[in-house]
Amino acid sequence: MIPIRAAFAAAVAAVALAQPIAAVADKDAKRSIAILEFRGGSDAVPQIGTRAAKLLRSKSSLRIVDAEEARTAKGGRVDAAIAKCGGEARCVAGVGRVLGVDEVLLIGVSEFGDVILTLQRIDVKRRRVLSRVAEALAPGQDPDEETLAGYLRRVLPKEDFVRHGTIRIKANVTGAHVTIGGEQRGKTPMEPQRVIAPASYDISVDKAGYVGFRATVDVPPDAVVQVRPVLTRANDAWYKKWWVAAIAGTVVAGAVTVAIVATRDDPTDVDVNVPPFGGLATFR
Repeated sequence: MIPIRAAFAAAVAAVALAQPIAAVADKDAKRSIAILEFRGGSDAVPQIGTRAAKLLRSKSSLRIVDAEEARTAKGGRVDAAIAKCGGEARCVAGVGRVLGVDEVLLIGVSEFGDVILTLQRIDVKRRRVLSRVAEALAPGQDPDEETLAGYLRRVLPKEDFVRHGTIRIKANVTGAHVTIGGEQRGKTPMEPQRVIAPASYDISVDKAGYVGFRATVDVPPDAVVQVRPVLTRANDAWYKKWWVAAIAGTVVAGAVTVAIVATRDDPTDVDVNVPPFGGLATFR
């Protein structure tokens, strides 16, 4: 039996390079977790770690580092390091530290007649197991996606499965009051606002002496929706011009609702001027 201290040192040395995998560098950075496998001589439930990582990317708010990403970053030495750890939490935490993640989800596969599938959530900083799930599977049994998702929900906090998006408000005036989803969020200029997603949000931007802005935005998970409200002074509003009334004949009451969807990597800038009795929305 290799002593824990020696196993820890050997495992860390096996993967250590100059820099860890870079974490997301912003104030709303997600908690990061590496999904790694430890196999006790069993080839049952193949690709279970890859499947778990894919599920967590689609269903959780975590930043996922899968085994392939870890191997690529560390020259293929992660598997050997995890094998040296033998499932010992302090040692696995050392590997997680080198990978630059907050936690490691270690999925173990072994066979004692039945296939034993274990999931351990290991805190890298504190080097201890936070939660554990163990299931016995019949030989040849492979958990389907719903069952695997159930295991993940049992081992991870429920709040991890609440996803978020971001709304950025960039108005043309300062000191305007911003309301998102009925909640006052402050005045312009303001920091990007993190919201639960997917969801739709009513946005209003108001300042005394200006025509208020109204819009509804759809926010997908992990997306940035950028809105540029253009507020005009009340005495300059287009609907008060006599020639507009003459051409239009009548002014239809009711606010314009504009849905804006943008991916995280390609936010859309939107300029919208919405008079209180209807108006025009222009996308740029």
